[in-house]
Amino acid sequence: MTGERTFQCRCGAMRWQIAPEARGTHLECYCADCQTFARHLGVADDWLDAAGGTEIFQTLPRHLTFTAGREKLAVLQLSPKGLMRWHAACCGAPIGNTLTGSGFSFVGAILRPGQTGFGPVTVRCNTASAHVPIRATGLPRAVAGALARAAAARLTGRHRQTPFFGADDAPVAQPRILTLQERNAARPPKPG
Repeated sequence: MTGERTFQCRCGAMRWQIAPEARGTHLECYCADCQTFARHLGVADDWLDAAGGTEIFQTLPRHLTFTAGREKLAVLQLSPKGLMRWHAACCGAPIGNTLTGSGFSFVGAILRPGQTGFGPVTVRCNTASAHVPIRATGLPRAVAGALARAAAARLTGRHRQTPFFGADDAPVAQPRILTLQERNAARPPKPG
């Protein structure tokens, strides 16, 4: 992290930013998949909060720009049909989550806990996998916001403006799908 809405990976080889005018939803997700992603990359201590939550800023992909090291962009999926989970190949820093194509314009940009510049957390979701009891709040707001932003991008053709997919809608990096053994090895402990 280098400042509000600017980021760098752990080794400094990659840098990216989210446009200051980008609107979105600041949320915390406690799902087992977000935890598995961070644990598989070996960055859980830096990117998950004490309850296992991942801070995410949901916005449009066109608002995320790589300023250095884009060639180090990598992607994995926890299963063949799972989200595309983008990260730095050099050091494992998580970057964001997208669907498997640009048709639905969405990125869940991953923040370090407590990152400034994105306003307060307004949504806490998938709390059943939290390490401590967390009250779920605001999920309808997150879904409505994502749908509204994606619809507007689709109507204007801006859904094609994405650093994650090419003009042919193929991901800019070859996705790596975790094996069941890899995924299970990185799963968080059951709450309780």
